[in-house]
Amino acid sequence: MSRLLADGLRVAVVIAMFASLSGLGVSAAQAMEVAVLLSEAEGRGQRFVEALDAALAPGVHRLLPAGVAGGDADAALLERADLVLAVGHAAAERALRESARPVLAVLVALRDVDRLNRAHPERGLGALVLDQPLERHLRLVRAVLPDARRIGVLLGPDSVTQLPSLNRAAAALQFQADVHEARQAADLVPALDHLLFASDALLPLPDGLVSGPAAARTILLTSYRHRRPVFAHSAAYVTAGALAAVFSTPEHVAVDVADLLAGATEPSGLVRRIHSPRRFDVAVNRAVARALGLVVADEPALRERIAGGTQ
Repeated sequence: MSRLLADGLRVAVVIAMFASLSGLGVSAAQAMEVAVLLSEAEGRGQRFVEALDAALAPGVHRLLPAGVAGGDADAALLERADLVLAVGHAAAERALRESARPVLAVLVALRDVDRLNRAHPERGLGALVLDQPLERHLRLVRAVLPDARRIGVLLGPDSVTQLPSLNRAAAALQFQADVHEARQAADLVPALDHLLFASDALLPLPDGLVSGPAAARTILLTSYRHRRPVFAHSAAYVTAGALAAVFSTPEHVAVDVADLLAGATEPSGLVRRIHSPRRFDVAVNRAVARALGLVVADEPALRERIAGGTQ
């Protein structure tokens, strides 16, 4: 080997070493101590934590258990952590009440975040909500019913604030949205009879009134009588009788949160922002599809059409 080549190799090795050390320095500067506060000890919150721990790059951020909101919580950790990751509504409420640190809430609904912000207007609350982007809901309808033109949208007291965004999303996908608000339980059947009479499908948006078990039964029974498909926001709703739904699991949310943490240089970049889930799944009730005489593509194909924006 020539002396010139050997010198060049030594220089390359030194440069690589400095680049590696520099990278370690950047990671260390960005590393955060994340206190994880659960709403409950078991269930979907635990699934989220396990998936997040697996998804995070090793040695970057430290996840530290801070306890359960309804029991003993580590008050010292909640006060010193760079960020409090509140898993569920109860955890977010306690973190905002008892810690001065930035809070990122997950596995919460958009309506929960609105209420928390109203209750704690001075706090920096960020959230990755379970609510799907409205356009994603409508793309599912388009993927399942390519010829549909008119969609009935049932709103409640919580979801009525989304009306302007809904109208924009419907126009972008060339849907005519027939919207009706139910302000109390007694309004449900009249609203449904109006929406289902002339619409190709029904989309009840997540809402404290519209999404409850009793309301869901009323929606499904009324839609069955009108022979109109219901597009929902959870796999359980599909099992109960909706035609299809788009939703995100705790595991999906965990990977999305890992992405947010990986891209954050400081906690302030995560708060006072509401993030929609990037990862999602689709469920279809094949028995309902057969009863309605519909041929529906398989779930992977539907996911691809929704994600790719194919109409």
